[in-house]
Amino acid sequence: MSRANVRAIKHRADAFLRKASPAYRLRRKHEAELAYWRGELEHLRDWFQNGTRDWWGLKPPATEQKLNISDLWVVNAVATRNALRPTYWERLRLEQGHFKGKRVLEVGSGPMAPILQFSDCTRHCIDPLVNLYMQAGWPLFAYDAKFVNTGGESLPYPDGYFDAVISVNALDHVDDFERVASEMQRVLKPGGGAYFEVEYHTPTVTEPLRLSDERVVRAFCGCDLKLITARSGREVFETLVKRFNLVPFEFQHFGAAKFCTWHGIRK
Repeated sequence: MSRANVRAIKHRADAFLRKASPAYRLRRKHEAELAYWRGELEHLRDWFQNGTRDWWGLKPPATEQKLNISDLWVVNAVATRNALRPTYWERLRLEQGHFKGKRVLEVGSGPMAPILQFSDCTRHCIDPLVNLYMQAGWPLFAYDAKFVNTGGESLPYPDGYFDAVISVNALDHVDDFERVASEMQRVLKPGGGAYFEVEYHTPTVTEPLRLSDERVVRAFCGCDLKLITARSGREVFETLVKRFNLVPFEFQHFGAAKFCTWHGIRK
């Protein structure tokens, strides 16, 4: 049997198991996500320490641009990246000081916690891979944020605990979108803000959900919700290139994916 035939059989078996077994589907998703972030840690090293690669269009920092707030190079690299390329300001259409004096939760923070781009607030981050990120070398314990290893389907916080909840390109990664949306609204104070960007696309291993405006509006029925932007992947990243003076770069979401930014106020 040829290698091509073996690969084809493995691909079909993987597709069948992901469809038939929720446990297998979850394991495959987490394996793929963790592999990506292991690679991104090396990418970050090349950008910050070695100066040999750009960071998604951001040129390696000059010595005077590098922040030195920790003995750990990763913490300094993340802080420098967030200072030079604060993409959440654009993607969420919010300013740096929007959450001043507030308690804020980021759902699906990943190991770089872009919530750090917002100043003068108390930051909480949840992600089901927090422990695995740390095992892979991401020092989340040293960030100016509190991390909890959990998915968004069951948040370990009391009702009305947060002034705001944010999420960017993470809600299509979850296992149960409606349950996550319900939890995000539960932990918000009345009058608190939900600010999130969701991606509409064909399901993949790591992004298994097919979302739409209608599904988002239904799931966030506890909020007065407003669609702020609806853009293609190319439009999103061309805007980032212009706003942050990045080197134009290719990105996989230049296809049919649609990125929508929503703002909601908890009723």
